[in-house]
Amino acid sequence: MAAALLAAAPYAGAQGVSSPYSPGITQDAVSYWLPRTRMNVTVHARKTAYTPGEFSRYAERYLRMTGISTVSTESWEITGIETSTAGVPDKDRLYTLTFPSRGVRPSIQLTPDGVLWAVNRNPQPESPAPRTESAVQVTKGKDPHEYLTEEILMAGSTSKMAELTAREIYSIRESRNAITRGQADFIPTDGESLKFILEQLDAQESALLTLFTGKTVTEDASYTIAVDPEGPVSRQVLFRFSTVLGVLPVDNLAGAPVWMDITDMTSLPREQSVDTESVQAKKSHDQFLYYRIPGTAGIRIYDNRTSFLEDEIQIAQMGSIEVVSSSIMGRHADAQILFDTRTGNISSINK
Repeated sequence: MAAALLAAAPYAGAQGVSSPYSPGITQDAVSYWLPRTRMNVTVHARKTAYTPGEFSRYAERYLRMTGISTVSTESWEITGIETSTAGVPDKDRLYTLTFPSRGVRPSIQLTPDGVLWAVNRNPQPESPAPRTESAVQVTKGKDPHEYLTEEILMAGSTSKMAELTAREIYSIRESRNAITRGQADFIPTDGESLKFILEQLDAQESALLTLFTGKTVTEDASYTIAVDPEGPVSRQVLFRFSTVLGVLPVDNLAGAPVWMDITDMTSLPREQSVDTESVQAKKSHDQFLYYRIPGTAGIRIYDNRTSFLEDEIQIAQMGSIEVVSSSIMGRHADAQILFDTRTGNISSINK
């Protein structure tokens, strides 16, 4: 029975589009938008900032640590790209369904912005997705200056302070080794106390080591780019990216381009102008309820070295516009239809 409610029809073009009206429901009719699909591209990037320690230049001399940089650096990398879709009113697709003067009328529901949502259904709005916030992750550890002894602080030069700090690190290591080998003068008898002492020694060593190795801070950030696809595109610059500056707008040539391809993967015919006789002779288009059958698009986002994303999504404006049979206002006036407000397609139908 459900299939009988659907009647395929070519796109209604200018006829049936009620531009003087705005979306809303009255006693006599309902005016509604069909949706167009907006694609939101979210770019996840990570900034890594390195700050050298106060004694970085002495790391090799006193601790035999090589490869320790004495220069502050900052770099960016793309950690991932993902897409999501949302429905927005298609301002070129405003239709009006006129209710009959007699007989049973269907109950039509619209979204808050006037997009066709349901027939004889009371759908609940989806909870908004949690907002992605930038997260700062700092290397854990206490302030190393808390562990500097009076002798270290009173040293007359940075070189001497580094030497004494290195000795303190070696002393901590020796104490830990003595405990773990059972050679210390005092060893706790219970496991919890022993664990606590070893953790404190590890924390002291890690904190003091940062004076030589420096500290690295990472910051994860997300950027969302709204795209309104109109059709296939090839090598469209979506944004630019710099390992020094991060994610940049398209017109900032300080970054290298990141491209997007949109491929039409739909095998169905595209929208065509309506032949009024082919729908129903002498019938007004305002007696029909229109919906979309979305097209399928292949999405690829890439740069010169990496393909970040390959996906397929449904896009309303790349498909066709069809019609639900006017019988929903006759003996099938109790039919329940739910529309996907992102693509305009029918999500479910029950009779």
